[in-house]
Amino acid sequence: MKKNLKKIYLCSVMRAFIYVKKMLMCKCINKIRLFVTLFVIMFASMQILWAQDAALRFDTVKWDFGEIVEDAGSVEHTFNFQNISSAPVVILNVKSSCGCTTTEYSRKPIKAGEKGRIKVVFDPVNRPGHFRKAIKISTSAAEQPMEVEIEGVVIPRKKSVEEEYPFDLGEGVRLTSNFHAFAYVGRGEAVKERIGWVNTSNRDAELRFMPKESSGLLQIDMPDVLPAGGRGEIYIIYSIAKDSERYGTLSDVFDVEVNGVPARTLFSTHVIAVDAFDRANDDITAPIARISKKFIKFAEVKHSTTVIDNTLEIVNDGESDLIIRAIEWKSAALKCNLKAGDRLKPGAKVRLELSLDTSDCDYGVFTDRIRIITNDCRNPLQSVRVTAIVVQ
Repeated sequence: MKKNLKKIYLCSVMRAFIYVKKMLMCKCINKIRLFVTLFVIMFASMQILWAQDAALRFDTVKWDFGEIVEDAGSVEHTFNFQNISSAPVVILNVKSSCGCTTTEYSRKPIKAGEKGRIKVVFDPVNRPGHFRKAIKISTSAAEQPMEVEIEGVVIPRKKSVEEEYPFDLGEGVRLTSNFHAFAYVGRGEAVKERIGWVNTSNRDAELRFMPKESSGLLQIDMPDVLPAGGRGEIYIIYSIAKDSERYGTLSDVFDVEVNGVPARTLFSTHVIAVDAFDRANDDITAPIARISKKFIKFAEVKHSTTVIDNTLEIVNDGESDLIIRAIEWKSAALKCNLKAGDRLKPGAKVRLELSLDTSDCDYGVFTDRIRIITNDCRNPLQSVRVTAIVVQ
């Protein structure tokens, strides 16, 4: 039956194309609209017929667990089915959409008329809120997998202070995080993030951030004293002036003290400074940076030698000048001919020449990343990975 349905459907599709072509030649727009509507209805009907023609018929294909308490353990449901075909069917694979969901089933052939089951187990730990998971079932009787679904709502357990504030600074003070990576901040814009703190001790605590690496553009807003047993928030803010010439990565690293005692961890954050984009208008005439490759592999390079690669091209596929705002890498062993301020006219391209001097490199794998920041509003930061193996 399924093969006949497919033949009917394919023939219908071919006839539909011929009919639409004739209607276009006649410019019969209303007839085309009516035909498309009927075709969509037919397509949906065929899908239903194919689904009904499946070899395994399940009692239900969806199961709602309702509310689940997170720390009450895993929950399970068994999907029962029957082989309604005239031949044995083997379940080849049962695959869930998440590692939190596991399945149990038999790979023995299921004879015609026999029943079987698939047990689905869901682990709610660290998955609070609503969930919906699909389980795909591949069988010997069909090219396309069948699908069953589970859903529910996980009621979160009460977390300990250590779980809510995992970063221990010492002296009873803990933070929700000791690091935050912002995305982009444009000229005349500011980005802000909050970090939670708790003082579990029985005395007030004085928290100090001492710059170890500073961009000069980060503001930290926090109370002078953290009261005993109290909780609150620290705000970190990057703000860029409209006339600023700063582009690229802005990094800040701090040593931290609690009541004059050095903390057990550093605090750090960074952001990428770019142009302020008005995408509603900029998309029309904006420059578009196309980079020909994302990897440069020098393979084996002898120590104390210099190698050069010039296989990478940057092309401006946009309608206005592409400006290189910044270009960054970490290793002093690398040098690049591209520099901040370089411009590419629409349609122009430039070949990037990259040299690697291994004189001060360690033996073994060398890796770095070239980060190119431009005024391309769609993709202001692009990166190229550089690798080599330094040998004797």
